[in-house]
Amino acid sequence: MFGFQLRRALLVTVATFLVVPLTAYAEDGVANADAAPAKKGERQFRPEFFAIYAPVTASDMVKRIPGFSVNEGAARRGFGENAGNVLIDGDRPSTKSDDILTILSRIPASQVDYITLSEQAGADTETQGQGQVVNVVRKKSAKVNGTYEGSIVAGPRYGFRPSVNASATLRRGESSYELNLSSYSDRVYGYGPEDFKTASGALVERRSYTGKGGHGEAAIGGAMRTRLGAAKLNLNGQLRWTDKFDVRNAEYTNAAKLRTGEELLLRDGPIGDLNFELGGDLEFAALPKMSTKIVALYRSEQESGFSSIETARVGQPVTLFETRSRNKPSEAVVRIQNDWSALGGHAVQFGAEMAYNRLDARFSAANSVAGAVTNFPASNVLVEETRFEPFVSDVWTLGPAWKMEAGAIAEFSKLTLSGDSTAIRSFTFFKPRVIATWTVGPQTTLELRAERQVEQLNFNEFATSVDVTVGNQVDAGNADLVPEKTTTLSALVRHKFLERGSIQFRGEYQSVRDTQDLVLVTLRDAAGNVTAQFDGAGNIGKSTRWNGALEITLPFDWLTKPVGISGIEARYVGHFHGSRVIDPVTGLDRRMSNRPSWSQQWDIRYDAPDLGLVLGASFDAQQANYAYFFNEIRRQREGVKSKFFVEYTKLKLGTIRFEVTDLAGFHRDRFIYTGTRASNSMAQIVNRERRLDPLLQLSLSGKF
Repeated sequence: MFGFQLRRALLVTVATFLVVPLTAYAEDGVANADAAPAKKGERQFRPEFFAIYAPVTASDMVKRIPGFSVNEGAARRGFGENAGNVLIDGDRPSTKSDDILTILSRIPASQVDYITLSEQAGADTETQGQGQVVNVVRKKSAKVNGTYEGSIVAGPRYGFRPSVNASATLRRGESSYELNLSSYSDRVYGYGPEDFKTASGALVERRSYTGKGGHGEAAIGGAMRTRLGAAKLNLNGQLRWTDKFDVRNAEYTNAAKLRTGEELLLRDGPIGDLNFELGGDLEFAALPKMSTKIVALYRSEQESGFSSIETARVGQPVTLFETRSRNKPSEAVVRIQNDWSALGGHAVQFGAEMAYNRLDARFSAANSVAGAVTNFPASNVLVEETRFEPFVSDVWTLGPAWKMEAGAIAEFSKLTLSGDSTAIRSFTFFKPRVIATWTVGPQTTLELRAERQVEQLNFNEFATSVDVTVGNQVDAGNADLVPEKTTTLSALVRHKFLERGSIQFRGEYQSVRDTQDLVLVTLRDAAGNVTAQFDGAGNIGKSTRWNGALEITLPFDWLTKPVGISGIEARYVGHFHGSRVIDPVTGLDRRMSNRPSWSQQWDIRYDAPDLGLVLGASFDAQQANYAYFFNEIRRQREGVKSKFFVEYTKLKLGTIRFEVTDLAGFHRDRFIYTGTRASNSMAQIVNRERRLDPLLQLSLSGKF
């Protein structure tokens, strides 16, 4: 652990010392015409800037913009607060089923006219709250164009799995029509032991596991953009099918290595589930100097699951435990936003969003062991939420270098639970936000932010589920759950150097009320007697969190070009987290559950456009993750995930890529206590190790 931290510190220190002289070098150099500033706080990138990378799609281009990372928005209900930081032709896609990188991958690089990068508060009214926004502007073409990708994923013990993606777009004047198809399939083979030990560490039983899992998905979607007079109309839709399975076998042996039993685990879910989404928006000028946009979206999903675990011990009857679940979430959203520009130096946006969300959850369990618990709390629950959110914001240009965005959202919502759990609750929240950016110079930006956020409740936390892979762990539904409220203060500094280099650091402090973590959920009979106790999501009071993020993109042309080598680039991304909360079981301070202290990624690539070759590697790692259950502390350590690839870009059909991925396994340690953790009396230790076979992938991608 210490060695890893030391290497990290050395990496950051070396990068920092490199940045200082490189900054001076950049400021004395000639500006690059392919990435010239368009106006204060904005840069424009022409296709020539990306030529060295031989991009196939717009996604390839956006990923190579110096100092920019795609933010896909929060996975929240509704539409407005999910805004990411990428626009296409100045518009935000009216969809939640497709992530923005997938949408960008359907745009051929040859159809991109230019890309702008804005780095000021309120960079665009479509992405309020984002201090950095990219806009991909496409060429106007009367011909059909599109992208395609075919790949085969293989492994030593699970054969070949094909995947295909294709999209086509037809543009006619101000109208465009898009059709996209995708099919994906993978298999993963895992193996490793699980050791059950006494509190002193003496081995009692080893379970040696082997297993195979898989995931399949297919989707068809389309989009249309046109004009109705002076108004712009966008429509989109998608139908998606998903399927997933997991099969695991285990052989039990005792400390003397004698066979004591065997296990078969089956887990399916989703099981051939169909999901669909329809969305669209209409934008028009209702009044002089004011534009109005109406967004509507409806989505419906089904999440079905089945799991069973069969255990046969020597000299004992076979036992079988089964679970079945079926969740049906749906969402309907209507949003009206008005952008008013009548005040000089101000861009005002106001409007309202209305949403209806619903989750119909069904869960059942069966156990062949007499007297085992099969009745769980909140097994059949209907959750409904209606929400109304008026909002207003003002982007104020204070001068050439300073810009401020101030806004607020008021939330009025009603949550109703029926079925096994019943509750009716109404919430009113005020969520203000202030963002200020100072464009210190063409290369440097400072961003300051203060905001109050109210986390949305995960409807699945109101319904019970069971994980058969971790000792039939029950995640009990909790009808008393309330939203977490967070006040955030943050600062970010971003600096560009050379032609393609950048460094940025963000620091953040958060004060949290009604912190969501694991709590004890108790099941009682009609007489009030305790019949079972489980862990579930709940609120544990106040907490504090602090976060840091460091991103460095370092091109090496300044070092290698004198010896005839160019195109080497390294990238580092590090996220660091701290937290403190009072444990509801022990009364002592601890970190929050499921928040690793750090995660890091290193990438290096070499582009040789004259040869048509690209070589690269990436490495991902994170610190151990802790979860605090009422009678258990669980620690999971992920291995380092590594990826190596080579691309050849001069084929007529497109770019061919060969990739080897060494998937990260994990080590999981469970420290189980007698009674609760407050007893400080250890009862059992369970150590689980899982290793995964590497994946080999061959793909061909192109554009037409």
